[in-house]
Amino acid sequence: MAGYMRALGWVLVVTGLAASVACWRGVSDDEAYYKALKGLSKYPNNVLYVTDLKLAEPRHMLLLAGAYGFGAVGLVLGSMCLALGTLVSRSSVP
Repeated sequence: MAGYMRALGWVLVVTGLAASVACWRGVSDDEAYYKALKGLSKYPNNVLYVTDLKLAEPRHMLLLAGAYGFGAVGLVLGSMCLALGTLVSRSSVP
């Protein structure tokens, strides 16, 4: 049982960090968002750039939330499983 908990902990840590890295890559490669932001900074009152930004913004914000959230959740849940695995292995009676 303890070995499974430790294995699950490592899987959660690695998966959370991998998902966080994938979301960070998505944030940095979000061409539609950065193009709309650049156009809006050049022409602040242009309705087309405002609309493009409003359409690209939700995806960009969700990628940012995933980049921060997946890493933190993976580390926290993985650490909990690793700690539980250690406690179970120490307390089990042979």
